[in-house]
Amino acid sequence: MTNNQESAAVAGAIGTTTRLIQSWQRGNAAGRAMALSLVVLCLCALPAVAATRHAAMLVDANTGQVLHVEAADAPRYPASLTKVMTLYMVFEQIELGQLRPETRIRISPQAASVAPSKLGLEPGSTITVADAAKALITKSANDVAVALAEHIAGDETRFAEAMTRKARELGMKATTFRNAHGLPDREQVTTARDMLTLALRLYDKFPDRARLFALRTFQYGGRTHRNHNTMLANFAGMDGIKTGYTSASGFNLLASVRRDGRHVLAVVMGGSSAAARNARMRIVLNRGLPLASTERTRRPLVVASRPVAGPASIERPAPIVSPRRVTTIPVVPAPRLVEPVVAVQPEVPRASGVSSGSWSPQLRLAAPAGPETSVAGQLAARGWQPSISPDSRGVRPPSTLAAQAAYLGSRPVASAPVPDQRPVAGAEIQVGAFADLREARERLEEIRRLSPRLLSSASTATPAIKANGRTLYRARFVGLEAGTAAAACTQLRRQQVDCLVTRSE
Repeated sequence: MTNNQESAAVAGAIGTTTRLIQSWQRGNAAGRAMALSLVVLCLCALPAVAATRHAAMLVDANTGQVLHVEAADAPRYPASLTKVMTLYMVFEQIELGQLRPETRIRISPQAASVAPSKLGLEPGSTITVADAAKALITKSANDVAVALAEHIAGDETRFAEAMTRKARELGMKATTFRNAHGLPDREQVTTARDMLTLALRLYDKFPDRARLFALRTFQYGGRTHRNHNTMLANFAGMDGIKTGYTSASGFNLLASVRRDGRHVLAVVMGGSSAAARNARMRIVLNRGLPLASTERTRRPLVVASRPVAGPASIERPAPIVSPRRVTTIPVVPAPRLVEPVVAVQPEVPRASGVSSGSWSPQLRLAAPAGPETSVAGQLAARGWQPSISPDSRGVRPPSTLAAQAAYLGSRPVASAPVPDQRPVAGAEIQVGAFADLREARERLEEIRRLSPRLLSSASTATPAIKANGRTLYRARFVGLEAGTAAAACTQLRRQQVDCLVTRSE
């Protein structure tokens, strides 16, 4: 349903409801009952609106440290943030010599017929790759996005499949693309964390081309097109990157800010209006910027560019399975990091044709520390880097557990490991298995903060096991009564943390 169709449906339902209420006021008892029933039916016919679409996250691009997180792993519609991936694919093809900035892209009838926002180019006309990129950044031109997709992959469907496969390589494991522009598609989903993953990869690999996202205006065909990101003009240091909006997604903004040697990337999704979204972005940036570092310590992780293959060799990526439907938790090898890590995650199908060896390691952002009232000094005293406004959904993606490389960022500043307390009889809650003992202990303390009432007095244990020739450490809360363990695990699952209740061994 388009915005116009949705508006018409709402207006029609409201008009009908008004007339029925008037009939109810004039009618007898039987007529009033019938009118009331019809009113209820009309109200139920109104388009459904999600209870909440908000999500936000901010990361220090110099260190990889998370400085703000809210519902960062909840599924959201990307809208025109999709075009950041479209441009990432374009930049890769330029790097490989498959495209040149002066290459002319033909506008097909399919591209010309796509819904606005668009440049309005006629079928058969052409536009250079350089101008096409600027049109996507400023005008958010859907017709140009389709034309680029068709030129690179043959058609938009195959390009979207390649986008999804690239997302997997970049570590965006909760993102699926079905088109190149972001117009509504129920299967095209992402998360705030995945959008920041993409932004980090973009700025790591294409720092010069990323400067294009700072364009405030673009002149083409005798017209001047202004960037939809108005904060470029009124927030000091903002130098990109992209806005997005559909009625389903709300108002989205992915932003890059450089100030006084600091560089932060932030995303706000699901705003009720552009003004509300910008106001929320200001709050997130103003909270996070003072905590950002002026020293670059994060090692950029760059994923190899690949030519977009022809139709015969592009395989359709396997769909992402909702974690809530997954019942098994196998041990799978994670991408190699500085320290080897084995991740435990529900069975989320990988993109077909992509071997685990070709997956790129992903930055792991430091875990959110403490409640929102925590201050930098309290965090430092606990051995963590500063982190504010944590959100339980932002601790880990619902389909991953702590040690997984899909969790962006840097390891917390480590203090000496604390020996685990001895398990006592009762029930246990297992929250993962890790190749690194310290990682397992850190994960336990993260999760304890999500259910402090039920887990504050629980002991922890990290028994070692052998799996696939590797040593893993199970992360467990022990010494719990069965009822308390069940209640705590239920609470954690509501916050999208995987857990399993067992009897003490």
